[in-house]
Amino acid sequence: DEHLIVRVLACALAPGDWRLFQGKTDMLQLPFGSDICGIVTEVATTTNNENNKKKDEESYFQVGDKIIARFDEPQPVGMCAEYACVKARFSEKCPSSIPSIHACTLPASAAAAKLVAERFVTSGDRILLLGASGGVGTFVSQYIKLQGASFLAATTTQAKLAQSLGVDRVIDYRTENWWELESEFQDKPFDKVIDLVNGDNWTRGARSGTKVLPNKVPYVQLITGVQTEIDMSRIFGMVSFLGTMLGRSLVSKFSPSCPKWETPQGLDLQPGDLKKVLNDVDTGKIRVILDPKGPFAFTSQGVREAMKMVQSKHAHGKVV
Repeated sequence: DEHLIVRVLACALAPGDWRLFQGKTDMLQLPFGSDICGIVTEVATTTNNENNKKKDEESYFQVGDKIIARFDEPQPVGMCAEYACVKARFSEKCPSSIPSIHACTLPASAAAAKLVAERFVTSGDRILLLGASGGVGTFVSQYIKLQGASFLAATTTQAKLAQSLGVDRVIDYRTENWWELESEFQDKPFDKVIDLVNGDNWTRGARSGTKVLPNKVPYVQLITGVQTEIDMSRIFGMVSFLGTMLGRSLVSKFSPSCPKWETPQGLDLQPGDLKKVLNDVDTGKIRVILDPKGPFAFTSQGVREAMKMVQSKHAHGKVV
């Protein structure tokens, strides 16, 4: 694989960074950090020979390029630093018109939002989105409408923000449970549910037999939602998490009144995907929303404050 050494201009954080920082997804690894925008300072390959030297000279990326890059699977490591080493296949050249604090939010969150919307939303759909104002939700809201959804209801406490992103009906989860709104939605139920939160939306809502959802309606759940509790550092934590996922799959399959539970299998970036996302932002189709308390300074105090915001699970937009 071709690798790039990048001088980091801005780094975006995500819930996975906090899980990693807690040591719940693996042994604690530093530095953490999900996605970046930066300047290429070196192009390198994994071995050093004449063929690779020629390849470097012909590389798509050159020293001085402004790029965006995402972390390598399976976990975010190594981006929140002055310099980072990234894989070229997870990177893309960034237009100078997009500020670095906006560009760094795109490689994972915006790309995932675009892929989810394109895979699960069709023109005319009525969509229920759980979690519209977080780092991924702000992108998903916009991409759902770009896919041609006719109606979008979403749970959030940020009504004005959600409406500006295309949400037609805001459901404030502090005062309303979406599964109890049968009088409003049973005559026009939803065609799809996209759950970015996890939490108790499945156990209390989807499995309740609510008339808000037709039988076997697709229920798309990101297992890395902001309320997901994953502890892979212990055998019990691993068994519990995997058991929960298996249980939801089985209940969905054999219960006639339960939605059809689905979960996307990772962020499978294909060549050109990041370029399309960058174009969406550069042409104004998609807006980048940053949490209003950011961007945070790249100092000891600034990083602490950023991580506290991620830990709170109540960021409104991306934490940078």
